Amino acid sequence: MRIRTLGNILLGISFLMAFELPSVSASPFANSLCTEQQSSTIPNDELWSAARQGDLAKVKSLLDQGIDVNAATAYGSTALCFAADRGHVEVVKLLLDRGANPNPRDTFYKMSALDWAQANGHFPVITAIYAAGGSGADDALLQAVGSKNIRLLEALLAANCVKPETLALAKRLATLIGHERTLETLNPVSAPELELPNATAEQLQRFTGTFATETGTIKLTAAVSENLLTIDLGSGTPAKTLQIADSEFLANANRIVFETDGDEIKSIQLTLGGQNHTLRRRDFSEFATPAPAVTETPPTVEEKTELPPFQPSPLDAAISSVNWPSFRGTGARGVADGQNPPIQWDVESNTNVLWKTAVPGLGNSCPTIWGDRLFVTSAVSDQANREVKIGNYGSVDSVEDDSVYDFIIYCLNKHSGEIIWQQKAHTAKPAVKRHSKSSHANPTVATDGKHLIAFFGSEGLFCYDLDGQLLWKKELGFLDSGWFLDAGYQWGFGSSPIIYRDRVIVQCDIQKGSFIAAYSLANGNELWRTDRDEIPTWPSPTVHEFGDLPMVITHGTRAARGYDARDGQQLWSLGSHSEIVVPTPFVAHDLIFIASGYAPIQPIVALRPNARGDLKLADDEQTTTVDGDSKEVEPSAKPEAIAWNTMRGGPYMPTPIAYGDYLYVCSNQGVLTCYRATTGEQIYRERIKVGGTAAFTASPLAADGHLYFTAEDGRTAVVRAGEKFHLAGINACNNKVLSTPAISENTFYLRTIDEIFAFRSQAAVKKDNE
Repeated sequence: MRIRTLGNILLGISFLMAFELPSVSASPFANSLCTEQQSSTIPNDELWSAARQGDLAKVKSLLDQGIDVNAATAYGSTALCFAADRGHVEVVKLLLDRGANPNPRDTFYKMSALDWAQANGHFPVITAIYAAGGSGADDALLQAVGSKNIRLLEALLAANCVKPETLALAKRLATLIGHERTLETLNPVSAPELELPNATAEQLQRFTGTFATETGTIKLTAAVSENLLTIDLGSGTPAKTLQIADSEFLANANRIVFETDGDEIKSIQLTLGGQNHTLRRRDFSEFATPAPAVTETPPTVEEKTELPPFQPSPLDAAISSVNWPSFRGTGARGVADGQNPPIQWDVESNTNVLWKTAVPGLGNSCPTIWGDRLFVTSAVSDQANREVKIGNYGSVDSVEDDSVYDFIIYCLNKHSGEIIWQQKAHTAKPAVKRHSKSSHANPTVATDGKHLIAFFGSEGLFCYDLDGQLLWKKELGFLDSGWFLDAGYQWGFGSSPIIYRDRVIVQCDIQKGSFIAAYSLANGNELWRTDRDEIPTWPSPTVHEFGDLPMVITHGTRAARGYDARDGQQLWSLGSHSEIVVPTPFVAHDLIFIASGYAPIQPIVALRPNARGDLKLADDEQTTTVDGDSKEVEPSAKPEAIAWNTMRGGPYMPTPIAYGDYLYVCSNQGVLTCYRATTGEQIYRERIKVGGTAAFTASPLAADGHLYFTAEDGRTAVVRAGEKFHLAGINACNNKVLSTPAISENTFYLRTIDEIFAFRSQAAVKKDNE
C-alpha cells in the first residue's frame, strides 16, 4: 500500500470506503447500474478513467476522437495527473506526445503530475515529464542531491533537462556533503567549471544568529564552523552550506537567501520542501510557552472529592433510554443518563466483562439495541482481504479484494451475547472497494421496535421485522463515495439510515447524483426524493421536531442543509465546510450543532432552528475553500440564525457530543476541547493520553456524569463531565475499534473489528442475580 506523506492528505477513516465499477461477477442489479452509468458518461470522464486504469489503447482511441488531452476536473486534475499518480508511464508518454501540459496543479492540494509521481516513487514517470518540459528540474536536482535521493537524481539525469551550471553546482554540493553514492552518480556527468564565492569565517559571521517566522513555526540557527556557514532547523545536527552567491546558500535540499541592508541582515528567504518562508532575527525565547502539567500515569480510580458533584440535565434525561435505535442512540446524541454503565473494565483480567461474542466477517456498523436485542451488520467472505490499518496516517488507496461477500444482519441477546438469528441480505462481489479503515458493512441499522432497516450502500436497503423476516428490499443505485479529487480511489458508503414515524430517510452523497430520500416504512415505496449538489460525504441525517415542523438535518461539503421531513423541501443551507465531511449533525439546547474537520477549514457551528434560506459562514480570514478554490466569502445573510461558530477546531472523524451545559469536541489525535454549548466559550483544551495508538474514529458517548472516548486500538478513556478536565480511567480490550459503542441497562457495548464486548459492573451483575 502506498502511504502519502502530504500534510493535507490525512484520510484515516472508518466510514470511508471506496467504489469502482463492478465486474460481471457483481450482482445483476449492480451490472445494470454500471451499464446505465457508462452510457451516460461524458467523454472527459472516460479519458480520466482510462488514464487511471492505465488503458493505453482506450486513451489513444479517445484522443483520436478529439477529446481534449488537457481536460480538467472541477479541481483542476487532468488525465496526466491521474496516470502519473498511478505510475502508468506509457500512458504518461502518450499524453505528453499528444500535447498534455506537464505543469498544471490541482486547485486543492496544489499538486502537479510531477508531485504525485514523486510522492509515489514513480521515477520513470518523473523522467518522462521532465523530458517533456516539466518545470523545476534544476531545483529538483539540487534537492535530490541535498536529500541524497539517488533514484530521483537518476530520473532527472535521464531526462537530460538540467542546465549545465546546475549540474556543476550539484557536483560541488555533493562534494560538500560527501555522500559516496551521490558522487558516483554525478561523476560521469560532464559539467563546466564553476567559480563560487569563498568567504572567510570572519566574513560569514554577519549571517549568524537565530531567525524565525512570525509565529515561530520555523526556527533557524546560523553559525560558522570550519570556515563554513552551518544551518540548524531544529534537528540538532547543523548542515554545512554551499555558498553560491554573495548572500545565497544551499543547505542540503534547502535554499537560503539573506536579504541585506548594507551589512545588516533584514530577513531570510528560506525554500523548504518547495515552499518559500520569510524569517527574521528573533530570540527563540519569545516563542517559549510554559509546559502544561501532564499526568503521565493517569489515575484509574476517580478522585471524586476534588470535583463538584455531577448534576444531571433534564434535557439529557429526556433523550436517554434503554433503547438505542440508530447511530449513537436517540437523535445521534450519544447520551444515556440513568443507564449507569461501568467506568472500569479490563479484558485480560476479565474485570467487568459480561460477555464476548465473535462476529464473522468485517463490519464497522455500530450496535443498535431495542429491548433485549442487539443488532449489527457484517460483510462475510472466507477469501476476503481483511486488512484493517489503524492510526493517524494519510493513505488514499483502496483495498484490493475481488471476493464475493455475504451481507449479513446479526441479532444478539444483549444480556448473554447469544446470536438469536442471522439473515443474509445479499450475496455478491461488492460494487465498490473500501478504504483500509473501512468495511463493506458500515451503515448502522435503525429500528423502531417493529422494523429493522439495514443499509449496505450499493448492495441495497433492506427492511426486516425484529424476528428476522424480510418485509421488503430496495435497490438505490450505484452509490460511489470516494476521494473528491480522484474518483478512482474508492472508500465506500458510510451514511446510516434513520426512521422517522412512517418513513425511512437516507442521505446519499456520492460522486455523481447525490440525493436525500424518504421511503415508506411499510413497503419501501419512495415518498420523496430531493437532489443534492454534493460531493461524497459520510454523515448520517438527523430528524428533530421543532414544534410542528419535523426537520431533516444533513451535513455536506458544499452546505449543511435542513429539509421538511414530510415532503423533502429544502428549508435552509449553510455553506463553507470541510472538503471531506464525516461528523453527523444533532440538536441540543434547541441548537443545531454542525462540525467538520478536514483542513484547512474546520468549522463548528451552533445554528438556530429558525434558519431559512442560503447562509454562509465568515471565515476568520474572510476566505474559504470551495471546490478547491480559495475565495472571499460574505458574512451570513442572516447572522441572527447562527448562535455561534468558529472556523477552527472542528473534528475530522468523531461526531462531537453535547452533555449538560457543554459541547465536547475530540480530534482524531485525541485532543479534547470543551465549549460552553450555548455560547461557544472555550472552557478547556486537553489531550486524552490513552497510550498505544492515539487515533480516534469512534464518536464519544456520555452517561451519568462521564464521557467515553474509544481509540482505534480499543482503549476507552473515561473523562469526568464538567468544566474541569479529569481523566477517570483507561480501559483496554486489546482489539481494533472503528465503531461507535452503545449503552443500555448498566452495560457498555463495544464492537471491535471481529467481536462484540458487553461490559457491566460487578455490582450490577450481582443485583441481576439477586
